[in-house]
Formats: sequence, C-alpha cells, structure tokens
Amino acid sequence: MEATILALLSCLAAGMEPGWLDAHDPVWERPPVEWKTGIPLANGHIGALVWGDGAPLKVTLDAYDAWETREKPLNGLTYAKLREMVRDGRKDEAVKCMQTEAVYGKDPYPTRLPMPRLEISGIEGLGAKQIDGRSLEGFSGRLSLYRAEAELTGRGVKARVVVPSGQRVVYMDFSGEGLGDAKVKVGFDHLSQKAKDTLAQWGYSAPETSEAADGGTLLQRTPSGYAYAVAWKRLNRKDGFTLAVSIVSSNDDPDPLAAAQKAAGAWATAEPDLSAHRAWWAKYWDKSWLTIPDARLEALYYMETYKLGCSSVPGGYPITLQGLWTLDGGLPPWSGDYHLDMNVQQSYWPIYAANRLDLGEPLYRMFSACLPRWQQQCQEFFGFDGAWAGCAIGPRGERIYGYSGVELWPGNAAWLAHHYWLHWLYSQDKVFLQEQALPMIRACFLTYANMLEKGEDGKLHVPMSYSPEYFEGSFESYVPDPTCDLALIRMLGKAILDSNAALGAEDALTPRVNEVLANLVDFPQRDNRVFVDANQPMERSHRHHSQLMMLHPLAVVSPEGSDAEKALIEGSLHQIRVLGPGQWTGWSFPWMSLIAGRAGYGNWAYQMLDVYANGFITPNTFHINGDPRIFGLSLFDYDPMTLEAGFGAAAAIQEMLLQSQGGVIRVFPSMPDRWHDAQFENLRAEGAFVVTAQMKDGKVRYVRIRSEAGGKCRIRNPFEKAPWLSRDPAEGKPAAEVVPKDGIIEFETAANSDYALFVPIMVSGSVPYVSEEESISFERDEAERHFYGVKRLARY
Repeated sequence: MEATILALLSCLAAGMEPGWLDAHDPVWERPPVEWKTGIPLANGHIGALVWGDGAPLKVTLDAYDAWETREKPLNGLTYAKLREMVRDGRKDEAVKCMQTEAVYGKDPYPTRLPMPRLEISGIEGLGAKQIDGRSLEGFSGRLSLYRAEAELTGRGVKARVVVPSGQRVVYMDFSGEGLGDAKVKVGFDHLSQKAKDTLAQWGYSAPETSEAADGGTLLQRTPSGYAYAVAWKRLNRKDGFTLAVSIVSSNDDPDPLAAAQKAAGAWATAEPDLSAHRAWWAKYWDKSWLTIPDARLEALYYMETYKLGCSSVPGGYPITLQGLWTLDGGLPPWSGDYHLDMNVQQSYWPIYAANRLDLGEPLYRMFSACLPRWQQQCQEFFGFDGAWAGCAIGPRGERIYGYSGVELWPGNAAWLAHHYWLHWLYSQDKVFLQEQALPMIRACFLTYANMLEKGEDGKLHVPMSYSPEYFEGSFESYVPDPTCDLALIRMLGKAILDSNAALGAEDALTPRVNEVLANLVDFPQRDNRVFVDANQPMERSHRHHSQLMMLHPLAVVSPEGSDAEKALIEGSLHQIRVLGPGQWTGWSFPWMSLIAGRAGYGNWAYQMLDVYANGFITPNTFHINGDPRIFGLSLFDYDPMTLEAGFGAAAAIQEMLLQSQGGVIRVFPSMPDRWHDAQFENLRAEGAFVVTAQMKDGKVRYVRIRSEAGGKCRIRNPFEKAPWLSRDPAEGKPAAEVVPKDGIIEFETAANSDYALFVPIMVSGSVPYVSEEESISFERDEAERHFYGVKRLARY
C-alpha cells in the first residue's frame, strides 16, 4: 500500500486553522444596553461584562472568591426526626423544618457578593446614533472567540477590552477623536436599595475609596475578614488612553490593595504583553473542534466552549450558577452558588468529550476538600457513615438552607461523584482513580448502603428520599425508592467493582457492594414507564428529568441492553412526549436532548436544541430560565440568567457526533435526518481514546483513533460494510480489512498509538485510498456568520 494514501487521512483531519473560528465571533450592531446582553470576558479568576450605550460605557466586574460565607446550622434536625414527621402526617412541621431556617431574612447566609461596576462617561462616540427616526449608526462590537478579546468601534472611537489569562487585571484601551472628556468611576451606585439595605443589615460598611487624576482604588472589607481591592490606573496618550483595572482579594495577597495597585500600574501601558494570553487561548482551541450543517447551533457550540474556557481553569474555582458574570445591581438569584442537584453537573458535562479534562481540576480539588465536612454532616443528619453535601453550598461547603426540595436529598454528592468517575473513564488516570475518585465514590455509596432497609419483598429499599424539585419540597415530596436514588446506587456500586479490575485489587467494600446490587429493588415502573418513585408514576410535566438519570448521564440502562431495558426506555420517553414541556425551564431542553440522543432519537435531540436556541437564550447566548418572550415553550416566564444550560447544549451537540458510554465508541450516533455532512477532530471517548471522524453525504468516510492508554478499543461499526484498519496511518503502515462481530469492531491498541478505520475506494483493483474531495468545507456564507450579538434586526 502506498504511504501517501493513508497519510491523506491525517491531512483530512489536520486541525482548525486560526481564522476559521472568526465566522462565529458574536457581533453587536447595537449597543448592549442590558446587562444580560453584554460582551462577556473572563479568565477563570475574574470577569468583566461590557455593556451600555457609551453614555456611560459600563463594565460589571466580578471575582470568583467574592463571597459572604457565614451560615446557620440546622438546629438539630435529623433524618430520623424527619421520617417521624412524615410517618405521623405532621405536614406543617415537616414543611417548616427547613423553611424556618430560611436564609432570606435578616441573618447573613452564603452568597456570591455583588461587585463594583466600572463606568466610563464622556465617550458618547461609542453610542449608536439614531438617524431618520429609525435606523442606528456609529456602533459595532465584536468578541474574538479565538483571542478572547473584545473590540468596540463608534463615531471616531475605538476600544479594546481583554481579561488576560492568569492575571487579576481587566485591560482597556481607547483611541480616537470622539473620546471627549472621558471620566472613570468605580463603585456601588448601581446597587438596588434592597441589596444595599441587606448588606448593611449584615454588617457591611461602605468601601474605602480614593481617587486621583490618573486612577483610584476601592477596598471592600467584609465582616468575616475577607476583603478585596479594585485599583485602576489611567495612562493618557495623544490619541486616547489606556485603563488597567485590577481586582485582588485577601485570598490572593495579604495586602490586596497594594497588590491591586501594583498590577494596575504594570498593565497601564499602550503596548501590553498579551503573548501568554493568546498562547493560552490558541492551545485551548487546538484541543478539539467540530463542524455541523446548522451554523446557528455550531456558533452556539463555540460560544459555550468559549464561556467554558472563561469559567473554569486549573487553579481556579469551579463554575457557579452565573460564573464570572454575576448579576449586576443586586444579590444574585439563588445566591449565585454551587447547586449540586443538577447545575454544577450540567456545567461540566461538555469537558470530557471536548478533550478538555483539565477544566475539571477546580471541581475535583474544591469538592474533595469538602469531603471531610460532608462526612461529618452525614453523621450529624443521618447518624451513620457516608457523605452528605446538601445542595446549595458555598466554596468550602457552606450550607444555604431554605428550599427543602433539594437540600435534604442524599444524592447531591453522589451525582457529583459521577463526574469523578467520568474523569477516570475518559482519562484512565489510575492515580486520580485511587486518590480522588474512589474516596468520593466510596463515601457516597456508604450513604446509600447505610440508608437501605429490607422490605417485606426481601429487597433493599430507600425508605425515604425524594426526587429533586418534584413537588417543590412539599410534604408529598418525601417518598420511598426514588428512581434517581436507585440509579445512583447502581452507578456507584458498579464504579467500585470496575475499579477493582482497573487497579488489580479488591476494595474492602466489595462484599457489601455485591450484596447491595444483588438485592436492590428494581426501578419502580408500570407498563414499561418508569415512575418518579415507588408511589408516583410520571403524571405531570416537570423540569427535572431525575427519573431518566438512569439513561443520561448515569448510563445504567441502555437502548443496546436487554429487551426489558429497551422497552423501559422507549415507554418512559413516550410518556415524556405525552406530558410535554409546559413545566420545563431552559436547562431542561439540553438535558432532554442528551437523553433523546442516548436513546438514538436524533431528530428529537436536534429539536430540543433548536427549541432551546430559539426561546431560552439572550442575544449574547446567556441562558435564561424561563420563556419571557412567550414562545409558548414553558409556563415559566421569568428570566434569571444561569450558565449550566448552555454548557448542557454544548454537550448535547457533542453526543450527536460521538458517544462512548459502556465502553463502546459510537460515531455520529444520533444525527438528525437533515444533517448529512459533519466532521470532528480530537473529541475524547471513554478509555482515553481521542477520536476524529467525518461524515459526507450521509456516509461515514473515516474514523481516526489515538489510544493514549492502550487496551481494547470497541467501536460500533458506522460503515456500510466491513472497514479497513491501519495502525500509524501517517507512516503508511499496511491496512487490513476487519470484520465486525455483532456490529462491533474490536481491536487491541498500544499506548500513544494511532489507528484509522475507513472504507477505501479501490484503484486498479488493488490500491485503497481516500479522495481529497471528501474534505468538508468550513466556509460560511454571510447569512450564517456572526450569528450572535445584539443585532439591528433580531435574528431569532
């Protein structure tokens, strides 16, 4: 076989050229006059949201570690006492036991803190001027996704804004004749009176400020001892000025004010060194890429991938509800905290297939540090060994009580443990498995194992729990055998057993795991429709798909499994279609896309993303929870912003192209009928396999696999006939036909080796090759470019 023939497979997947991503840069044709439509910038430590009409230009500042962390205890409430209340029908007491601890009163509770707003007045040239009573001219804004830099232009004014990677600085540069007498102000004038009164009631004093002609400072101290400083330095030039704003906290430096002043002074230069920043983002984008026929969803994917790189970086904090773009002007909705009953998990779903495993480092580091606290909480509340996190928490596990519909669920930490397991599956890092994943998984399994009770049927049952947010934490919420808990128990137990094989040693919990899995009650169901719990069929629309966690994300049932599993999946999804999405919120739709995709319903998976992109995002792609524009998609019409749904949408797009649950790689497993061409490079699969593949005219042309850890590779055959397999194709190694068995292609791999599968075109009856004409063009016409951003005329 000719070496150049197989080498062509490498050329067809040569990588994304810088500049191709530019087509998806969001462009603002109008000034973003609302905070939630602004230009988002961040570096995993601090953030800046640029908005306003130039009179003034506004920049909402943020920092991940700006928290109020004081909390209140549960005052003696235990699982045993709660069970007694439910058993005896003491409804009011059961409901109030959590609500009496409600945080929304005079006492402080853990929450992200509102941050100062930077305002620059006197640059009206950045505003859009109305002409003819209708049209606007004079303003444009663009966010370069590849460089993570924003540019604004107006009538005689040009501005650039960057939050440099690894720095505690927002860098801004202004030039042009239309600047006028620009003035800089940083402070809290934008805060609502309610927010000001609440902070004063909690003991917050006014910030300490200073101001000079070329800069200023703001130092905010908190009653808990935490403090942060904002310092800004201005450098005037003939053609404009440079403004550097630094945000430093007492967690960063014992003297945050001096450190902030030093950083601002160092960055107040007309020629900053952005090489490290640009190198970080270039490396980030080089990890993987994909292209699909739908330009709008492709643009959404890259916007969410950009926001992911802004929101979670090694050494930083995990993603909170609003990331580094916390609500401007008030205390954030739901405290802007870490919600463990779905939000944190959905935020991190895309990092695995995206081949960006390092973005999960903050998640594991922070929550592993919380494990001792969670083990103590389990003893105090349940009275036995295990881990109990609660749901709404602060950066060190601080509890935010008030909503019993999520706070008392034993599955919050268990669902989080699934991410530890996913990291092992996708990385095959045995050190991580031993030192980080197993301690969390074992502790969470113990919670359930110690909770289970044998019923009259001889089976082990969860005596009392609930399905998150179902019945909103009312008396009816407390039920036996929630399906989500049974799914989590099975996932945790199987993870421990699979770890035995991976590590070559039997875990001390193995006998108990085997006992639990052998005797655990089956999922409650009737007529092949899974129940929410032992007592309640799925009879009403609900936003939280907890009864389907067994399919996604936990993969403890599969449409490729037994006939009973297939029937249960099909019947349960039929019930979802019967009930409809009336009680769903924005984040429900990407999750349902993932569920439908796992079941092989490509059209449904696509439709859920299409609905999400139509009705539940702002022009800059921020997810809003409700349907305030009344598309008729949901009965909720509120519009608080949270980030998790967008990340869920990115994961759903990935899973239409690549799935690998259960150790079998599936390429293009849930493509909608209308998608005939697609390509991806370096998406990651379970087993530490990095996969590249192309579909053209509805047919898979090739699959390339890099095996990082070695071992057996199993792929569901995506070709119309038996493919050829080559090792090290770039070196022109010989290929041979492989015959799938039961639809699965299986072969052994060596660590750090490359493999290619393809159906060749035969030349002269003997030489296989892949035609260069099979390469997919990434060009977008003008109507498909720059889809997001505030437009003169709405695009969706």
